Amino acid sequence: MGQIRLAAFLVLAVGLPVAAQDNWCSNRGWHSDGMVNHSEVREEHLAAAAENVVNPEQNGSIRVHGWASSDILVKACVQAAASDAGAAAALAKQVTVTDGAGRVVAKGPATADHSWWSVSYEIWVPASANLELQANNGSIHVEGTAGQIRAHTLNGSVKLKDVGGDVESETTNGSLTIELAGSGWQGKGLKLNTENGSIHLQLPASFGAEVEVSTVNGRLKNDFAADPISEDQHNLNVTIGAGGPKIEAHTVNGSVQISRQG
Repeated sequence: MGQIRLAAFLVLAVGLPVAAQDNWCSNRGWHSDGMVNHSEVREEHLAAAAENVVNPEQNGSIRVHGWASSDILVKACVQAAASDAGAAAALAKQVTVTDGAGRVVAKGPATADHSWWSVSYEIWVPASANLELQANNGSIHVEGTAGQIRAHTLNGSVKLKDVGGDVESETTNGSLTIELAGSGWQGKGLKLNTENGSIHLQLPASFGAEVEVSTVNGRLKNDFAADPISEDQHNLNVTIGAGGPKIEAHTVNGSVQISRQG
């Protein structure tokens, strides 16, 4: 099965997307055994919903940015492979990338040994939007949102940057990276879990939180000069700064690091 390499979009300070890099959605860097590849970019605007669902289905990554607009901007990379160029293009045309207000969901024909498709998303949502993000074989990246976020992938990494609200994220095979700003978590809290992967929390020096982390087969590292409430080789429960909402991070096979920024 083909490998898809994606290049990130740049985002202006005001939250508006600029043009994608030329190779974000191209046939370069991925292949399918003996098949011809086809790639195309779709762009759509959707109304936001009380809960906004993003699901590429079979294979594909998700990248989400918060912005000041009240609607959702979807940029989708549709890729297909078939026996010849015409068949690959025809297959891609059968793939849909949205399904109504608040539903960024990919649908298409059943795949076969010599015919398959995938979709990856880059979307912009209202900064306070509630999100249900589900990937199977792909990474998830969320930046600049502060609603209820549920982000799950089976095989892929998860990165959360400058987020808040009520957030839960889980991957089975992949790392978790969290970069936070400000003086503390704004919202209910953060829960992170991975089976096979490392966890890296990057917090400002002035950040306040109750942090609970653990690993079964891995090491713990805490860069903050704080006396732990309880600590052993695999578990740490610590108050950082003035405390605050709880941040939980747990892995089975992987290290956990809490880094001080600045």
